[in-house]
Amino acid sequence: MTTPLLTTKLYVPPVRPEMVSRPCLIERLNAGLHRKLTLVSAPAGFGKTTLLSEWASQRVSESAGGRAVAWLSLDEGDNDPARFLAYSVAALETIEAGIGAGALSALQSPQPPPIEAVLTALINEVMAVSQDDREGHPYIIVLDDYHLITAQLVHDALTFLLDHQPPNLHLVVASRMDLPLPLARLRSRGQLTELRAADLRFTPNESAAFLNQVMGLNLSDADMATLEARTEGWIAGLQMAALSMRGRDDLSGFVATLTGSHRYILDYLTEEVLDQQTESIQSFLLETSILDRLSGPLCDAVLRISKPANQRTVDTLTYPLADSKAVLEYLESSNLFVAPLDDERCWYRYHHLFADLLRHHLRQTRASIIPELHRQASAWYGQNGFISKAIDHAIAAGDMGCAARLVEEHNRPTMMRGEVSTVMGWLELFPDEMIRSRPRLSIGCAWGLFLSGQMGAIEPRLRDAETALVGRTTSGSGAQVTGLLGEVATLRSFLLRMQGDPVLSIELAQQAIEQVPEDNLFVRGVLHTSLGGSFKDIGDVARASQSYAEAIPICQAAGNIVAAMLAIHHLVRLLVMQGQLEQAAEVCRQVLKSAGGSGVQGARRMPASGIVCVSLASVLYEWNELEAAEAYLCEGIELSKPGGYFQASVFGQIVLAQVLQALGETKDAADALQKATQSTCDIPPWWYRTELTACQVQLWLAQENLAAASRWAQESGLSPSAALRASAADELGFQDELEYITLARVLITQGRAQPDGTTLYEALRLIERLFQAAESTGRMGHVIELLVLQALTLEIQGDLNRALACLEHALELAEPQGYVRIFADEGEPMARLLWQAAERGIAPGYVSRLRAAFETDEQRSKGAGEKESAPAPLSTGSGQALPPCSPTLIEPLTSRELQVLQLLADGLTYGEIAGQICVGLNTVRTHIKNVYGKLSVHKRSQAIARARELNLL
Repeated sequence: MTTPLLTTKLYVPPVRPEMVSRPCLIERLNAGLHRKLTLVSAPAGFGKTTLLSEWASQRVSESAGGRAVAWLSLDEGDNDPARFLAYSVAALETIEAGIGAGALSALQSPQPPPIEAVLTALINEVMAVSQDDREGHPYIIVLDDYHLITAQLVHDALTFLLDHQPPNLHLVVASRMDLPLPLARLRSRGQLTELRAADLRFTPNESAAFLNQVMGLNLSDADMATLEARTEGWIAGLQMAALSMRGRDDLSGFVATLTGSHRYILDYLTEEVLDQQTESIQSFLLETSILDRLSGPLCDAVLRISKPANQRTVDTLTYPLADSKAVLEYLESSNLFVAPLDDERCWYRYHHLFADLLRHHLRQTRASIIPELHRQASAWYGQNGFISKAIDHAIAAGDMGCAARLVEEHNRPTMMRGEVSTVMGWLELFPDEMIRSRPRLSIGCAWGLFLSGQMGAIEPRLRDAETALVGRTTSGSGAQVTGLLGEVATLRSFLLRMQGDPVLSIELAQQAIEQVPEDNLFVRGVLHTSLGGSFKDIGDVARASQSYAEAIPICQAAGNIVAAMLAIHHLVRLLVMQGQLEQAAEVCRQVLKSAGGSGVQGARRMPASGIVCVSLASVLYEWNELEAAEAYLCEGIELSKPGGYFQASVFGQIVLAQVLQALGETKDAADALQKATQSTCDIPPWWYRTELTACQVQLWLAQENLAAASRWAQESGLSPSAALRASAADELGFQDELEYITLARVLITQGRAQPDGTTLYEALRLIERLFQAAESTGRMGHVIELLVLQALTLEIQGDLNRALACLEHALELAEPQGYVRIFADEGEPMARLLWQAAERGIAPGYVSRLRAAFETDEQRSKGAGEKESAPAPLSTGSGQALPPCSPTLIEPLTSRELQVLQLLADGLTYGEIAGQICVGLNTVRTHIKNVYGKLSVHKRSQAIARARELNLL
């Protein structure tokens, strides 16, 4: 669901042909482009927007084609961080089509990602654009009227952007006041250009040019000097004075009457300007001043004007039978402080200072009609889909009932676009008693709290809604009340699951499914997702899978893409647990294909689909397609960063650690696992905790660090006896089961290291108990793993016949789904068992394939074990080292490939390399592929060793 954007906010104000050019200020703006920020700060009426529009126009003419400056005119509605960033991205897209697409997609998700994550993605996308493509010119984005921004979150976002600003981006901010930004720090570091009121004032020469050449007044030198001194070069004052003097005979006398401060002068001049207009034009100006943007149809609606059958000219306007579009065109041509906001002259706005003064006069002279004007504006905006504006005008009209109805109807779609702060801002405008008395407002507030993670504040709002709904099941409204109660049950069900009560959560969710209408797709999607999680928590894999499968199309139909992708991720994990690898992979492939392509790149437009890339990688890993798995993992992790989707980061790094270990990259595997651990800091402890532990223990065991694994087993509080005491009816949950499988693996390794009949006996009994639990609930992936562990235990005990019987059973279950790593990860002990199985003719084709995987692992292990000490540099006869382009290579590396090679040797990830050299991730992959090909290697450690042999590092 996309955010409706007013394109007029992205329009660079046009340069008037009669404008006084200001080359000195233009030069200062150009000179500041090598700094981070240009601040143009001055009170109203000092020509900030006019100056910047002239500068932007010149930048366009000098850019040799294409727009060089992005422009964003801010208003009060942009205090929502998601809305502010959405408009900022849209502004950048006017320069570079498609830039920030990933960040924008993340912003428009129902669960707003962390702002810093979105900004990080945007910064990376801007950095990735080659400076060659930009011909050395930075992206310039102008934020006009920033003084209207009061939200600290927006200030924080801009501060983050300034702190991490890429060198090919320059910010220009125009404001009536200084910004709550680190200006002192920027100033001390030489990263700030400032233009203040003193800089913007017209010089005497500029004042003379404006009054005589632009306004055609032909004032005497004395009068010009007096007027310039009285206004102190204040541009708005000069313009207002010039308009007031039109048609006067005694110009010197008029100039002499100007006394007092700027405010008094402007009040006086405004009256003078208004007095010179016809009554109909005065009425139009005053009554449309409540609008921050004007169009013919909108003004017609506000003034309730019907166009006459025959179009009248402005000269014969008779209020209120005027054509608003014609009036706006007349005002623009008369230079009456009206500026167009698009090239078609459909939308306009008044100069901000002029609008303030018009509203002041409106309150003084026609206060009684102001509420009705706002009501008419609200109705027009509502009918034309500008809901936020409709709500603003309804509140300005004092019609809280109308505003409440609009919020009740539109809070859900707005939140689903990620603008949760906007909705919560609306709700803050209502008295608490009004929210409590209107159940739809209470529930809307509860959803806003849910989506913003404020779980502790939800229950009171749910109770308010229930209280307000009591006795409302009258005829005609019963179905609506039932549906609202279903939403209450939905939210409470989710809260109960978060609080660790999945049984009661399931009960409430099932009740809610009967209450929530079929067409309420958003709520029903959340319901089925919550049910899936609760069923998984109690170990009912089949029903959990069914619930997630039902949630996916509902979430997709509701436009809740993030929830759909997460449901797919959880479904895939459950399918893997059930041993359905083919089905799991097919689910992922279909999703990525529907996202725009058949491979990883097809999903780039949707950050949330990064979790699907990671899910597919987990299957590819099990099939031993390690290179493909690594590619999907790197892509998925990078893709999901803009949305802050920790699932991809945590689970992706866990699987990446397994892949890297299988590739013999032990150090990189440990680093990946460390990143996964760091990513779990801000999430509930039970999410991915056992997977993280299981992976860590397996890495320790693969690296022969039995001491660390044993220490974990001792400190975990787990014991075989506890699992054995559980009755058959006391089902082991998924989380407990995975931990106990990990414990069994440690016990087996301990028993192998120091033959101890008791340890192996406990391991065997634990495995048999876990096997019963997994088999009874269809967790066939765990069944295969437990059969493998059982076979290994029996082999250590010397019972080869039973060991091979267990192995044969495991092979029978595993072969149809193509399992490889579940055997290969057990290392040399499993290799010996497979050799025995081959001798006895057990599953000969499958066993042969598995043994080939072991041989490949052994080769990788030997390659990784070789010392990477750098030999003495090859030298020429003169004793000088050979240059990097060694003749040993058939095709030398390019300078960029040498740079990438050095970054590989420094241990950077693909994503970090992309950020370092300012290119996209796919470009990095291409460079690395070329490096490997020229060096005749297949992985990082081999490339580094070969490069050192050739003196390339």
